[in-house]
Amino acid sequence: MTLALYQNIPIQENNEPLIDLSKFNFILEPSYFNQGFAKDKRIFLREGVAKKLDEIQKNLKIYKFKIWDGFRPRTVQNVIYDKLYNEFKSKHPDWSQEKLEFEVGAFITPAKEPDRIPPHATGGTIDLTLVDATTGDELNMGTGFDYFGPEASSDYFDKNSINETVKQNRILFREAMFSKEFVQYTEEWWHFDYGNQLWALSLNKPFAIYGEAPTPKLI
Repeated sequence: MTLALYQNIPIQENNEPLIDLSKFNFILEPSYFNQGFAKDKRIFLREGVAKKLDEIQKNLKIYKFKIWDGFRPRTVQNVIYDKLYNEFKSKHPDWSQEKLEFEVGAFITPAKEPDRIPPHATGGTIDLTLVDATTGDELNMGTGFDYFGPEASSDYFDKNSINETVKQNRILFREAMFSKEFVQYTEEWWHFDYGNQLWALSLNKPFAIYGEAPTPKLI
């Protein structure tokens, strides 16, 4: 899948509203608010996406979702992009501008191009993991959230016989998400999409149902 092609997928916006995830029984840990990148600690998703997650969680029974991020406005997207860009530039001073932008873009979509909608800006993208419903402990997924290295790839532990527990946890996680037609971004085990252009491209859908969503007002 060529990610650069996703922005060419047509959108037939269904106007589904964003919904505050505090209305559901998820564990919410707003990562970018906690890091000072975002002003709003609430986490939003399109209503249909939130309901699908709720259904999956009920089916899992002994596990719950911990959610780090959902809808993300372009302003926050740019802050995160610039932070990673500067980190990679400092760590790899020998990289060309082209390589630097390619490597950063594998993890964070730049938000400065008006015709390219970052997946998180649609409200159809979510960053999350599974936790034990009794203890609240995260299942071992091999890396933490926003770990920008090869181990974060969704199939890394399938291809490398390093840790069977991590391998099985990731399989459990992704199969639960796939049951409601979410798609997983290959470079980040925690990142799933539904309804947006990335989702449509991944599943060969003729169009996406979510375009860019309006940013909720601060309260």
